[in-house]
Order: sequence, then structure tokens, then C-alpha cells
Amino acid sequence: MTEENEYLSIPGHVPVKVAAKMLGLSEDRVFQHIYSRRLRAKKVGGRYMLDIHEVEDFKRNPPGRVRERAPKWRIYDRRIKLLNTQIVVPIREGQEGILEEKIQEMYIAQEHRLSGTMGRYILRNIHSPELVTISLLWKDNEMPDEVTQHRELEAFKATFADVLDWERAVFTHNEGVLYT
Repeated sequence: MTEENEYLSIPGHVPVKVAAKMLGLSEDRVFQHIYSRRLRAKKVGGRYMLDIHEVEDFKRNPPGRVRERAPKWRIYDRRIKLLNTQIVVPIREGQEGILEEKIQEMYIAQEHRLSGTMGRYILRNIHSPELVTISLLWKDNEMPDEVTQHRELEAFKATFADVLDWERAVFTHNEGVLYT
């Protein structure tokens, strides 16, 4: 063990570098939380040490702002329609883990963004976790032609063919009426 590691070894405490790894944050971000007093730390020999239990119990703020009140309902402009394709599709038995991996790969590679979509959601059903809902949102004036839309959706389906049972999928097409 190096002298630095021995120096930083205080029972029940971790240095900033370890706390950052535990929290999935950068060291700079941990320092910001220390300076803003969201994380308490003790300075020992010029280095900050954090109580391991406090690090484990630390609650990160969700991204974005917290709403003070729910937004108002609005009616869509008659010149533009919001269109939604909703697909409810079962996960093939035993493929839940593979689905999570494929979703992560798609996210990292930023694949299947589907031309013209203004929103894309992949949701797992809370009461029936074997079902996935895919919700795609378009403004009608930004929606691609049918050939492009079909080609891109087929490529998306092909990526998930081994984990989602497309033969049992239920597709619905909806038009927006109110929104927030």
C-alpha cells in the first residue's frame, strides 16, 4: 500500500475519488456538493473525507427543474396535428436482460431516432412487466413520407426481433387533442 493510500485510510470514511465512483459522479461534482453543503466532509491533512454512510444515503437531484405546479392544458393549433403511434409488444420469455442491453446499445450508438419524431418513449408496463409500450410522437408537418417511416420502423423492429414478439404487437395510431 502506498503512503498516500495509508494516509487516506480512515475507518468509515472515503476520499472524494471513491465517493465519486460510488455516486457515479465526477470528482468536481462531488466537490460542488461538498461546497454547497449537500455532502458533509471533513478536511484531513488537506484532503476531504466523507462519511461512507452519508455517501451511500446521498440522494442526487433529478435532472432538470422541479415543477412547482402542473402545467396548464393547451389545445393544439388547428394547422398542425400531433400524431402518435403506440405499440404494445410482449418481451420474449427470458429475454428481459437482453432487451435492457439492446436498449443501452441503442442509446449509446444513438440509433433508431426515427425521422421527424419529436418524442420517443420505450416504457415497461408496471403491472405486466412482460409488456413494453413504444410511443412515437410526430407533428404532421414534420412526419416523414410513408416509405421512410416504414423503412425506419422495420429497421427498429429488426434490431429487437430476437427479444420482442412483433407478431403479437398491437399498433394504435392517435391524434392529439390536448397537451401540456
